[in-house]
Amino acid sequence: MKLTRHAEKRKHQRGFSGFTWGIILKYGRQIKTAGGETKIFFGNKEYQRAISEFKTAIQLLDKAKGGNLIIKGNYIITAYKN
Repeated sequence: MKLTRHAEKRKHQRGFSGFTWGIILKYGRQIKTAGGETKIFFGNKEYQRAISEFKTAIQLLDKAKGGNLIIKGNYIITAYKN
């Protein structure tokens, strides 16, 4: 998504990182404004949903740790853990 000069300036002034904006874009709730724009709101419900997904991702990372896949061509031929 492209930023206007105004948005780029506000991003830096208000301490937003690109990662933070990505979270808001992915997990925020879209609301149509009276002027026809879309507002993306990241409130408590959206925060809790994101936390839940990140906790799940951390659990999956723990399960994947030490995992190995052996690949030949387009096939996974075996998998094991160290």
